[in-house]
Amino acid sequence: MPTTTGMKGGGYYDANSQVQRLTSEALLPWMEEAIDGLPKPAPDQRSWNFLDIGTSEGANSIYTMNHLIEILRRKSDLPVWALFDDLPTNDFNQMFLNLFPTSNSALSGSDVYSAAIGGSAFGRLVPPETLHLATTYNAIGFFESKPSAPLPHFVIPMIPNPDAPRKGVHVSASELIPFQKQSYQDLCQFYTARAQELVPGGKLLIQVYGKTESQCTGHGIMDVLSDAFLDFVEADMLPRSFYENFVFPAYYRDLDELTAPLRNEPELSTSYRIEHTQVYDTRAHFDNEFARTGDRKIWAQSYTSFLRAFTEPVLADSLPDALVKDQIVDKIYQRIEQLLAENPERYEFHFISIAALLTRL
Repeated sequence: MPTTTGMKGGGYYDANSQVQRLTSEALLPWMEEAIDGLPKPAPDQRSWNFLDIGTSEGANSIYTMNHLIEILRRKSDLPVWALFDDLPTNDFNQMFLNLFPTSNSALSGSDVYSAAIGGSAFGRLVPPETLHLATTYNAIGFFESKPSAPLPHFVIPMIPNPDAPRKGVHVSASELIPFQKQSYQDLCQFYTARAQELVPGGKLLIQVYGKTESQCTGHGIMDVLSDAFLDFVEADMLPRSFYENFVFPAYYRDLDELTAPLRNEPELSTSYRIEHTQVYDTRAHFDNEFARTGDRKIWAQSYTSFLRAFTEPVLADSLPDALVKDQIVDKIYQRIEQLLAENPERYEFHFISIAALLTRL
């Protein structure tokens, strides 16, 4: 079964995903190089076919796709298929509103056509050897299916932030092993599906939140989520069994883990050439504003909205119906906002990205 029902809809994700846009903008120089090196479509192909995987409500994807089309138009005037994929439960209504805010398409240029695909990033999405360029930003950080391994003392499979300790919160190296194996298998499926879909010479750009030896994207955001849950458990507003059974279905890889299947799996090592890899830290807009103004309240509000945009669907789906009806979700995010305002240093956030540009051989 899918790991989530998509991001928080109704325009909420679009309004609170500025940092995700910055991470994709950082890779535009790679995209220019990639498009310059694309092979001309075969005689039986009458269009360039671009696919973005994990589009969510679409504002960021459309923004990036317009840049790609602008680059492409410097070399070709062939028609363009701009394809956008996400889970079938995604808010595609909002995505289409973004694509067509008026009677005209938001995609620039002539002979540009758009379509939406409902499907998992870890399976085939289009016919074989039809794609010239595939991109994905952050989507493959989520597991293909909900993890079944237990993780009773934290909310996500990662070593908790050593700078935000709390009694009873811990994850052992052995507890991480089944999640590491699941992450590896998910990547193998993802790379295999894209290898089947890309034309020879086609390009695949992967960016996903991750970690380095000293920092992890989960630091801060998962600490405050865990702390809020435990505060509610200790106040008898959530059962302890909820905390013990809750696992946020995402994994923070390092760069070595991102590229491991391309080295270790013979079928994949002969399918791709690695052109570039990179690890980088994107400073969030709310951190920049906090540094400028020192306003904890505004910082906490923006930070909470960013966090809520991608965690609420998982949280709401995991809670008993009676608690959801009791507006416990709103109360949890109110507590998160309060914790952030009270102790910004404890929940310092770094958006660590790992990225790779691949060529289909």
